[in-house]
Amino acid sequence: MKYQQTLVKLFQFSIVLMMLYPVYYVWETDKIYSACQQVKPGMTYQEMVIKLDHHFGLGLSRITGDYSQGEKWQGWVESHASLAGYACEIRGSGNQIAGVRIVKGKQIAP
Repeated sequence: MKYQQTLVKLFQFSIVLMMLYPVYYVWETDKIYSACQQVKPGMTYQEMVIKLDHHFGLGLSRITGDYSQGEKWQGWVESHASLAGYACEIRGSGNQIAGVRIVKGKQIAP
C-alpha cells in the first residue's frame, strides 16, 4: 500500500513538472533573447556586463579568451531550461563587442 502511495505521489509530481517546464522554458529563453537584442556591436565589455546583470539578471556562463589583455574572446549566456541548447553568443576583441547572435543546439561550441 505504501509503495502505491509513493508511486501516485511521484506520478502527480511528474505531471506538475511537465506542466510547469514549458512556462519556465519560454520565460528563460525569452529573457535571453531580449538580453541578446540589447547587446550591440561597439559596446564595451563593461557596458555589456552591466546591461546583462542589472537589466536581466544574467551573466556569461562561459568565456574564452581574455578581453583585458586585448585578445579576441567569445562568451555565452546559456539557458538552463533548454535541453537542446539555447544561448546568446557574444564575440569581441579587447574591450569592444564585435558580434552577437542567438545559437541553438549544435551551434553552441564546447
